[in-house]
Amino acid sequence: MANTNKKNQVQVISDIVKKNPNILLVKIGKTTHQSLESLRRELLKSDSKVKVIKNTLFEKAINKIALKNKVFIDFKKQFFPLKETTALVTLSDKWYDGLKALYLFTKKDVTVSFKSAILDKKIYDAEKSIQIAQLPSKEELLGKIIGSMKSPMSKFVYALKYNTNKFVYILNAKSREVKS
Repeated sequence: MANTNKKNQVQVISDIVKKNPNILLVKIGKTTHQSLESLRRELLKSDSKVKVIKNTLFEKAINKIALKNKVFIDFKKQFFPLKETTALVTLSDKWYDGLKALYLFTKKDVTVSFKSAILDKKIYDAEKSIQIAQLPSKEELLGKIIGSMKSPMSKFVYALKYNTNKFVYILNAKSREVKS
């Protein structure tokens, strides 16, 4: 008979996964406790959380959820059985902030790495997750677009003013010559 403590842990994990549609599995191999705590602090800034999980209990929770959700059936086929020590990162609706924070953290601490992700009901492996994390955020892209739209206009205005400005500078220089 299954241990009630383990059943409770499976239920907690399945509740977390059901409540958070954007999740990420991270390999935490030989990560120190201090490093894991600093990761938690970084992720809290982007309204994301990390939880160290047992692979077998996570698999049981996903098996339970997969009965009702097709995304998890595909996830199960691709990534189970899980190997190595794993942490579950739950991301908020603005998941790109948490993903970017985790990516930057993996640059500092090589013991943490991506395994797989479910973002907006799509499954991504480690490589795709890293590629998505490297993309600029929506705000950065909007800033670049606005900047590129403003740049041609300001250059056009400068080009229109150039000849008149040059003429004014020549007149000012001539008027100073006449006065001296």
